[in-house]
Amino acid sequence: MVKIIKNILRFLNIIIIKPKDTPEISDLKKEFEHNERSFIYGIIKYLTDCLNFEASPGIAETTILELNKFKEKRKSNENKLLNMGGGSGQASKLYEKLGFDVYSFDIRTKTNDPKNMYFDLNSDAPIPFPKNSFDVIICQEVIEHVHNPWKVIKTAKELLKNDGLFILSTPNVLSIQSRIMFFFKGYFKWFTPKDFEYHINPIPFWEIKLVSEKTGFEIFKTKGNGDYFFNRENKNIKKIIRNNEILIFFLKNK
Repeated sequence: MVKIIKNILRFLNIIIIKPKDTPEISDLKKEFEHNERSFIYGIIKYLTDCLNFEASPGIAETTILELNKFKEKRKSNENKLLNMGGGSGQASKLYEKLGFDVYSFDIRTKTNDPKNMYFDLNSDAPIPFPKNSFDVIICQEVIEHVHNPWKVIKTAKELLKNDGLFILSTPNVLSIQSRIMFFFKGYFKWFTPKDFEYHINPIPFWEIKLVSEKTGFEIFKTKGNGDYFFNRENKNIKKIIRNNEILIFFLKNK
């Protein structure tokens, strides 16, 4: 029966992979929810087990590994983290488990908790945090929902400490799959009429790079969500852009 299912999946261009998780990710999977989800790498669909993060497979794992490196480098127990668009709170709990003092806001949040509050990035209201108050700011698969993506990055710049880390991820409209879709249909992957209710701003790699430079950030590392599952430390930016559905940018305050 299992063989039959696998053959059907292969026929549908779906391949099951079992990545070798790092010890950090394996330990977190014992405590936090994870499930089988699919992702596209190149033009092939893969099915794999990943942390349930309200984001595409591989983003949680890649982010966690980078946060651990950041914390080890800082050697401080007082690392304040802002999760912009924190969703249900699972991501914030993961960050707390890593040892960060986590603050979060989201348009769906209904509590008045100062550490987990309601805020709409499309509003004109100022974010209720003082400038230069966070060591890390994370904005994962949020910026494509926002009317003014430049404002999001500028806001992160204001709230981040001088030596802080900004992690930003967004759908990769320049992937090979997205380019093929645009050639035949005139729409990018994740930005078709059925997506316009929530995905309103396709932001390519070059624009993130441009905004970062204009606002005083430096992109010191770019990763793709799918690379994690193949245990690849890919440094070829052309391959990263070509193969991955989601790009993850790691920026530092210059």
